[in-house]
Amino acid sequence: MKTKTKDNFLIIFDFDGVIVDSKEAYALQMQDTIEKVSGIKIDKHVFEERVGNTDQKSDFIEFLKTEDAEIISQAIQTYISLTDEYSSLRKLFPKVKASLFSINQRYYTGIVSRKSQNRLEKWLDYYKIADFFDVIIGTLENSKAKAILRIAEKLSISKENTVMIGDTEFDIISAKEAEVISIVAMYGTTQPKKVLELKPDYQIRSFDEIEILVEQIRLEK
Repeated sequence: MKTKTKDNFLIIFDFDGVIVDSKEAYALQMQDTIEKVSGIKIDKHVFEERVGNTDQKSDFIEFLKTEDAEIISQAIQTYISLTDEYSSLRKLFPKVKASLFSINQRYYTGIVSRKSQNRLEKWLDYYKIADFFDVIIGTLENSKAKAILRIAEKLSISKENTVMIGDTEFDIISAKEAEVISIVAMYGTTQPKKVLELKPDYQIRSFDEIEILVEQIRLEK
């Protein structure tokens, strides 16, 4: 729902790699899951490089070397059961809370993730930042571009006045498909060369650069 005191501009955030540093937790949790399900131990660095760049189901199919639905389901459930064990390793990037508070006072904000809606909302509540977002969309689908457009439509903001901040190739591709302004969070990306090859419109090296960059973008219009 729109608030009249806010500027007519929308900032959409990805979750992992932009808001939360989950690289180590994801890698260790995936490593533990694969070992528990198959007995195979894979170097955690293999998973660190894949954070956000592949979907979890594809990773399980690749590393378990099977497409058996029962085994993949078992792996997913095992992964979920290990979440609490590794949750302390998932931390907000520096200055996220203060910056989000300031940003949400002035601009419309949304967040989109390939986590389920329920899981995304639980994580936002866990970090006590849910109130800083006007629209929250968790989607297990691969079309993040559609989710971006849904947020813009819900808030009645044009694509020209919408930015998407992500850390992966998938995020930048999604922003371009949705025809919104793309910003790559260099501090969170695990594949900097690949993501820059996609030519995002802008880049940031820390979360607290967002508000200044958005002001610059608006002045350029």
